[in-house]
Amino acid sequence: MKNFNHLFEKHELIINCKQRNTELCHWRPTGNIKATAGDNVCVSLVCARCDARTNVFLEHKQYKNHEKILLKEIENV
Repeated sequence: MKNFNHLFEKHELIINCKQRNTELCHWRPTGNIKATAGDNVCVSLVCARCDARTNVFLEHKQYKNHEKILLKEIENV
């Protein structure tokens, strides 16, 4: 199980996991990937520990860099 915390900005990572208050959430893609305006891609993520949900907006180039691993992780869910 891979961790996708590297997709977040530093200020977004300071939120602790609801399940384990002293640790950060362990984000995984949910399968909801959408194209958005401005050549961006929205990736929905869920915490593997506490089921919190969030979205990350990536530039198209960033998404292409991570596309294979995102899709592979979604297949494993």
